[in-house]
Amino acid sequence: QQQQQQHFLQQQQMQKQVLQHQNQQVVPHQQQTTALPPQLQQPPHISQLFGHEPGQDIPQDGFLLGCVFAVADYPEQMADKQLLATWKRVIQACGGVVDPTLTSRCTHLLCESQVSNMYVQALREGKRCVTAHWLSTVLKKKKMVPPRRTLHLPFAFPPGAKPCSQHIISVTGFVDADRDDLKLMTYLAGARYTGYLCRSNTVLICKESSGLKYEKAKEWKIPCVNAQWLCDILLGNFEALRQIQHSRYSIFTHPEPLAPNPQLVHNLLAAWRSPVKVTSEALSNLQLLQRQKISDSTNAPANKKARMEEIQSPSKRIPPESAPQVMFTGFEPMQVQQYTKRLYALGGDVADSSQKATHLMATKVTRTIKFLTAMSRVKYIITPEWLEESWRSQKFVDEVPYTLRDAEAEVLFGFSLEEALKKAHDALLFKGKYFYLTPGICPSLSTMKAILESAGGKLLAKQPSYRKIMEHKQNKVL
Repeated sequence: QQQQQQHFLQQQQMQKQVLQHQNQQVVPHQQQTTALPPQLQQPPHISQLFGHEPGQDIPQDGFLLGCVFAVADYPEQMADKQLLATWKRVIQACGGVVDPTLTSRCTHLLCESQVSNMYVQALREGKRCVTAHWLSTVLKKKKMVPPRRTLHLPFAFPPGAKPCSQHIISVTGFVDADRDDLKLMTYLAGARYTGYLCRSNTVLICKESSGLKYEKAKEWKIPCVNAQWLCDILLGNFEALRQIQHSRYSIFTHPEPLAPNPQLVHNLLAAWRSPVKVTSEALSNLQLLQRQKISDSTNAPANKKARMEEIQSPSKRIPPESAPQVMFTGFEPMQVQQYTKRLYALGGDVADSSQKATHLMATKVTRTIKFLTAMSRVKYIITPEWLEESWRSQKFVDEVPYTLRDAEAEVLFGFSLEEALKKAHDALLFKGKYFYLTPGICPSLSTMKAILESAGGKLLAKQPSYRKIMEHKQNKVL
């Protein structure tokens, strides 16, 4: 702990030295800010950053080939210990390796902050220090790309510290992934986020100097800054907290507004200036494995189909109360039709709602209304192989070996499917909770109603009064 604190103080001192070089005098709140000279408006030149060796043809299925990971910070914070095992499975499935500790062969350290002993060692040894957010990004891209966003790099204060605890932040002009990232950055910095803007907000983060929120913030004298202000704070520039009126935070023309300030992450990017090299032997082994998978997947369906067609439909029927009630999600209509015929022949039935369903059949985790409502109700989420094996056996087989596992989605969404189902079986997530949905909510009212009610929540027909909200605030049921 003492070493961590000492490193944290050293980190702050280094950041101050950088800031002395780059900062200009703070402009008073009442005065109009002045633009920085052109040479300071543009970020300093960054040497080319590499993933793998340029020119190496790394297959998408093995895009983490040559990468050896260690993990810091996250294991201590995970309430769900299964999530770490999921990360390991995903990394291995993509060609990477996970070591239990930071070893000499490690190329990457997954960490949340810059204050752990493991981070200090990794930085000293030239390892690539990145966050789980970076891992999610490369999983989507199927390519090991260098960190391009502030959230891809560990923040510069201990987990749980809140440098922005006095701020209430709103955002304007950002959409989709950019907006989601800013919400997460606000949370990590310890600030409160609001989707709306009111007089109590202390900061408005803008993509451009226009729009209704921007005009209102100016009228109410709420500081309007670019995203670089929050990026700088996360990366250790705590001077930005008192220099909120600085002219560099009033420039709204950055092509990549969520990119880190290169001067603050020079040491973190150093390891990315040398590419990860993959031996020809490792690449050949991966390509051979892929060819085997393609061959297996090409031959298997035809053989299975031939065997299935030879089997006569079973005549045995099971009691209705014991029959599986199955919902399907993520399939083409023709597939559902085929599965339904076999389900009926085996004595099962198709559930018309999650309230009646006992099984959900899917090939992957999806955010469909069927999947989200079934999560709270069904006993099993299984793959089509369960029904196919039941058809071959002429009876419904045990579901456990065919439980859906989607490690990639579990990393992207930050959850464990197995643990989520266990918790839902123990107690409905929103049991005893009351919700009021505003008319303009997205997804639609009907979709949100189905999701909330399936998890035990109850909806209020009328908007509760302020007094009623305050009454329920303490017991958190509204």
